[in-house]
Amino acid sequence: MTAGNDTAVLVVQDEDTTSPADVAAWLRDRIDGWPAPDVLLIGVVLGELFDNARRHGAPPFVIELVLDHWRERLVVSVRDRSLRPSGPWRTAAGLMLVAALSERWGVVSQGRNTTVWAEIPFRD
Repeated sequence: MTAGNDTAVLVVQDEDTTSPADVAAWLRDRIDGWPAPDVLLIGVVLGELFDNARRHGAPPFVIELVLDHWRERLVVSVRDRSLRPSGPWRTAAGLMLVAALSERWGVVSQGRNTTVWAEIPFRD
């Protein structure tokens, strides 16, 4: 992702045709040239969010990366269709990892869609 390409979106229509490894490859293509520690950090956060969506939701899964130059952050989000009405969220190990690796994270439930997002600050 470079100037002029501040948003990247991947829509996964069917969980059988797009594996976590495919999503990781898509991510690497989007952030090619970024420092290796950032690539690893973003990959772990996105991997956890995508894994949660596959475990607790249903396709389509919408993965979005947004560069926020003003606030010097990359916002990573994954939206899924909820299988059941959203209840209180429990922070299990995967989301604890997201919380530790990101500056902020959160959940937005709207209708049958749930989006989990995380903000990752740019490193100097």
